[in-house]
Amino acid sequence: EPLFRSLKDMTKGTISEAWADVTKAGIGEAVLSLTRQLIQNRAMVTSLHGPVIWLSLASLCVLDEEDVKRLSSGRWGGGSETADGKKKPVCDNHDDGETVAIIECDSCGNLCGDCDRILHLNRKAKSHQRQIFKEEEEAIKVDLHEGCGRIKLFWITALADSRTLKAMVEFRDPAGPASGGGGVAGVCRFCGNAGSSGLLAMGNVCADSDCQERAQAVCTKTLSCGHLCCGVRDEVSCLPCLHGCKVVSGGGGDETDGAGELRKLTQDGDDMCMICYSENLSAAPVIQLECGHLFHYHCSEKVINKRWNGPRITFRFLMCPICETKQIKHSSLADPLKPMEKLYEDVRRKALMRLEYDNLHQCEAITTRGLEFYKKPAEFAMKRYAYYVCFKCDRAYYGGEARCIEQAGLSDEYDPSELVCGGCSDVASAQVCSKHGTDYLEYKCRYCCTVAVFFCFGTTHFCSTCHDDFQRLTGIDKSDLPQCPVGPGARPLDGSECPLHVKHPPTGEEFALGCGVCRNAQTF
Repeated sequence: EPLFRSLKDMTKGTISEAWADVTKAGIGEAVLSLTRQLIQNRAMVTSLHGPVIWLSLASLCVLDEEDVKRLSSGRWGGGSETADGKKKPVCDNHDDGETVAIIECDSCGNLCGDCDRILHLNRKAKSHQRQIFKEEEEAIKVDLHEGCGRIKLFWITALADSRTLKAMVEFRDPAGPASGGGGVAGVCRFCGNAGSSGLLAMGNVCADSDCQERAQAVCTKTLSCGHLCCGVRDEVSCLPCLHGCKVVSGGGGDETDGAGELRKLTQDGDDMCMICYSENLSAAPVIQLECGHLFHYHCSEKVINKRWNGPRITFRFLMCPICETKQIKHSSLADPLKPMEKLYEDVRRKALMRLEYDNLHQCEAITTRGLEFYKKPAEFAMKRYAYYVCFKCDRAYYGGEARCIEQAGLSDEYDPSELVCGGCSDVASAQVCSKHGTDYLEYKCRYCCTVAVFFCFGTTHFCSTCHDDFQRLTGIDKSDLPQCPVGPGARPLDGSECPLHVKHPPTGEEFALGCGVCRNAQTF
């Protein structure tokens, strides 16, 4: 990453204008080198073992809009004129007189890519002599969508995301997918496999289990441009065409919203899903989030169901992976989002209450203009305090301040069954708060003066640090444990005041702190 940042700075002239020109020239040369790749080096195995494809992918991570306009030839799959101003040949199999041809066949005439693929799936047609127009063979299209650079040639599409440094390469066969039998075969709309028997003889989805599962979720409508909708089934309005087809705004068709306005896209079907980074968007049903970004439906659902990493509750996973400013929201995700929204409100309510009882609801971080949490008390509270999900009651409970956990650098490996709130792990018969019940019941860590997070063996409360070191601590004789004040990891602290500001039994014994909210307010 530091290398890519340095290259981007160099292209912006941070060092000097001379270095900027040299850097941009090097990046452009790395991209354009794909157009000069010899035919014998275009096979997948050969390409991946050579430097050209890797240098091209690296260059995509440092592209800017100026580079994109300069590098694109303007001839790939669009434009009606060649570089020297001559009119491009059009597809003889289309009646519109506009669809540009990229293949010349001695039997079928000039064909676009789709017609060439379909007409030559027949075994008898495979012997036709075909060649790519020279203009198209050398043409290159460079795009920059949502920070993801993309190169498109007639034989390859390569994408790289500058933020995650992940990439995807698709090698294309100009002759189309092979057919195993006679007759015109069907082509799977998801994986691109072809066949003339089985399910592909009747439709456009193959028998692969993944493709069949995706077929159950995909929209079955055909858009006004003639392409199949790539959105999800039962959407109020269809997803606009991922092939880049234009629809007149205000037409009130399936591709428009309720007001008749065309839904705008900043990505297309050839872009990779920025969640899985392994397939094009067109390879599975797609949803458009409220922020406008596109992702596979099943990838978005997995992100929600997987939830956060580690024991502490965090909600960053609910943010759009591209813009990270708006939450993942779509009508098809309503069911998996419901429990997450309920949990969010629970954590938010408890964090705000604790912030108020700690007398921090008017602190400088919230009242000072220009700071990150200015007029955002809920966000400040949820970042300051650490909450966990109780394995027994499935509710959020307090586990100390987040900064203590971050400073300890704890592992994300844990047993969820050991995360138990004070109310569900009341082994000391704590007094129940008449105001808050057991919602905020807290325990002291058996081995230090810290609020407990884990409850293990059915008998012992641990803070996060002591839990990670439980094998050593449980082997220490009770008489050898340090006495209050004690820091995480059974580490003796200087001074005489307990960090919890309470009187408690000697280290090594269970102790219920009582209601955390009322205790902090000194009213319990």
